Amino acid sequence: RQRCTQPLLAPPLSRLPPRHNMPRCVPLFVLSIAALIPVATGFAPSSIPAFKPSPLLPSCTRSRVVFRTGALSTQAKLAAIIFACDGVLVDSECDGHRVALNKAMKESGIKKDGKELECSMEEYGKLLKARGEQSLMTVWKEMGWDGMDMEEAVKIYERKNEIFQKMIKDGVIPIRPGVNRLIDEAIAADIPLAVCSSNTQSNVESIVAELGKTRASKMNIFAGGRVVNRKPSPDIYNLCKGTMGFDAANAVVIEDDNEGLAAAKAAGMACVITKSTYSSAEDFKEADLVVDDLQSGELDLEAISKLPLSMAGLNA
Repeated sequence: RQRCTQPLLAPPLSRLPPRHNMPRCVPLFVLSIAALIPVATGFAPSSIPAFKPSPLLPSCTRSRVVFRTGALSTQAKLAAIIFACDGVLVDSECDGHRVALNKAMKESGIKKDGKELECSMEEYGKLLKARGEQSLMTVWKEMGWDGMDMEEAVKIYERKNEIFQKMIKDGVIPIRPGVNRLIDEAIAADIPLAVCSSNTQSNVESIVAELGKTRASKMNIFAGGRVVNRKPSPDIYNLCKGTMGFDAANAVVIEDDNEGLAAAKAAGMACVITKSTYSSAEDFKEADLVVDDLQSGELDLEAISKLPLSMAGLNA
C-alpha cells in the first residue's frame, strides 16, 4: 500500500541539490532527518492528542486574535462565564444575610448591655472579613457581644441560613440588575456558565433557583464545601476549570470584592468587578473591568467576550 508522500517540511532526498551547492550552514544530515518527518508522521498513533500551546508561550495559532476589534465568534472564543454568588447574583450581604442574622440573634435571646443583639451595617462588614474562630471571637469582643461563643454562634448561623433561604424563596432579595440579561445572552450563544462561591451549597442553590428554571439548569454550581481553602485561594476556580474542562485564559469571572478578584487572577482568569454594598470603596486596580452593576455598566456578552481575547493577545 502507498502512503501519502507529500512532503511537509522538506523535499525528498532525491530532490536535494548536490552537496557542493548547499549552503555551508545547513549540514546534509539535518535535511536528511527533516525529509523523514513526513514518513514518521504517517506512522504516528492517532490516539496521541494534538499539541496545544500554553497560553504563556508564543504561538502562531493564537496570534490571529491579538487586538482584534471586529465581530467576535463568542461560541469559539469564550470558554465560560463564571459568577460569584453573594454580591454578584444578589447584593445579599447587607439586605439579606445581615437581616437574617439579626432575626436569628433575636431568637437566641443573647443580650448586649441588657438589650437584644443587633448587627449594624458596619459591624456586619467586620464579620465578613473575619476568618477562623480566633478572628470571630476578636470581633465579638470588640462589639461587646457578651455570652457569644463558637457553640452558640454555630446555632445562630444555622438558624440565620434557614431564615436567609426563606427570604430568597420569598423573593425578598432581588437578582441584581443586568444578571438575567447576560445569562440569557450566554445561553443563546451556548457559552458554559458556572457559579463559584464560598457560601454553602444550599444557599447558592436557593439563589440560583431565583434565576428561573431555564437559567438555573444551565448553571454549574461550585460551593464552598467542595474545597478546603476559601477565596482568595484559587481552589474553587481551579476546581471549576478542571471539572468543566476549559482553558482558564479564555474564561471570564464576575466578582464583587478583592478576595474574589485575587482568587480569579490566581486561577489565570480575566475578572470583571461589579461593586456591591460592602465592596464599593475597595481598590480594584487588578481587575480587567469595574462597573457598578452589569446593567448600568452596559456589560453584555460582546463586552465580556473581549476580555479573555485581550488576555490571550498579551500572551501571543
